[in-house]
Amino acid sequence: MSEETFWWFTDEQKELQRKITQFVDENMEEAERYVLKSEIPWPLIKKVGTEGYFGAAVPKKYGGLELGATGCAIVSEQISRLAAVGTLYLASTLGGTHQLLKYGTDEQKQEWLSRIAKGNELGAITITEPFVGSDAAGVMTTAVKDGDEWIVNGKKRFITGGGIASRYFTYVKTSEDPADRKNYSHITALIIEKGTPGFSLERVNPLIAYDNVPNSYINFNDVRVPDENRIGAVGKGWNVMMAGLNFERLMGAVNNIGNVRDIIPLLFHYTKRRVQFNQTTSRIPGIQNEIANIVAKYRMARVYVYNIAKQIDDGEEPALDASSAKWIISENVRDAAFRAIQVMGGDGLTKFFPIERIARAAKISEIAAGTSEVQKMIIYRFASKLGLYNRPVRLRWDDELNFPIKSNKESRFKGLEVNEENVLKVIAHDYKVNPGLYMTPDDVREDIGGDRELILNVFNKLKEQNLIVTHSDRTGKIALVKATYEGLKKAFPDSYYQWFPKWYSDADKF
Repeated sequence: MSEETFWWFTDEQKELQRKITQFVDENMEEAERYVLKSEIPWPLIKKVGTEGYFGAAVPKKYGGLELGATGCAIVSEQISRLAAVGTLYLASTLGGTHQLLKYGTDEQKQEWLSRIAKGNELGAITITEPFVGSDAAGVMTTAVKDGDEWIVNGKKRFITGGGIASRYFTYVKTSEDPADRKNYSHITALIIEKGTPGFSLERVNPLIAYDNVPNSYINFNDVRVPDENRIGAVGKGWNVMMAGLNFERLMGAVNNIGNVRDIIPLLFHYTKRRVQFNQTTSRIPGIQNEIANIVAKYRMARVYVYNIAKQIDDGEEPALDASSAKWIISENVRDAAFRAIQVMGGDGLTKFFPIERIARAAKISEIAAGTSEVQKMIIYRFASKLGLYNRPVRLRWDDELNFPIKSNKESRFKGLEVNEENVLKVIAHDYKVNPGLYMTPDDVREDIGGDRELILNVFNKLKEQNLIVTHSDRTGKIALVKATYEGLKKAFPDSYYQWFPKWYSDADKF
């Protein structure tokens, strides 16, 4: 594997890598100038558009490059190295592209995807509101149908590129019916264009970073939007919003990686020229450790994201990996930037080096486009549904070792009659193996066998006698059982539960 490509890259992707890297290297200085002057880099944005990169995800029949997930990742990783340009590029290209591809009509695709591909204008996504953050389903901005138009009222905030973008992919509430809200059928997606009467910029946020990228509040005051600008069916905006999320999270992760790429050569350059304690700081083991940490995480992140891109190109939906990448890489970039500051000491704190700017921007990436906490929630939910992870792990007491070990052997109680005495023994024995855990009804059935309903009836009888305690699920069904102290006594003598390490003296037992 070379420095930038991977073995599964096609010749076309390798050439794309070479070309886009050269383009970015040639325009790095110009991008830095716009940041330091706090100017929106319009000329550089137009250069990106002229090269056709805004159409990376757009099919060729609509004027795009149709590069697939891997090609889009290659472009986004490199463009992200252009300060400010990368942020605006990501917001614009993700501003409805996949939603249009999946839910747009032929006419809408021809109109909007062609405009995205040309790169003559920027796009923006509007989800967050004063009332809505991570709870994206809680939108309060409303749209009421009036003939062939929608009348939109409300506000959106934290809109990257708000004000300078020309098209706004907007999610609005179109139903107050609680049943629709419960079924996520209360949201509709609209494209609203800059210049529409009643649609206005309210304020620009002075964020911790993005020094020359406007992040804005926008206001809708009786804004009339033609129904032909509705993407997807009425009330199906949630489905539209969810379309392409794996791709979008991938692009968010890739966008972060590009920033780390330029930290590494700067650190090697700096530490080979900074002398402390009669040696260059590059010779100090602690400094080497910090740089090694950054390099390793950068290289692992690239392998991970391009593996995800390959999965998407192969028709898979790697939700677990995409959310993992968005979360982990956001934190890794922030960590890398702060490690780099520490390596450079006081110089790292100054604005004469780009490290502090990358550190500030990295913090935003942990919140924008889905917070790290939301990604963790998604990861947990998806992982909990995978049999690979969410499956019983059975410990059995090994009499020879006198110790609980992971085992696939059948329980010593297997095949016994399902009655109160034997079921109680199964549950009490589990205390010997797993003192702090409950058993599920399936655990008990696996250990003893027999009919599930019969086992549940026995549970109720044991509970009435205060020999077990139960924990019910949301429907009121028994989900977990555990022997009470009285149950433990009834099932086995106290000596059954005793266990001491070999080195423990009998004299100290009582």
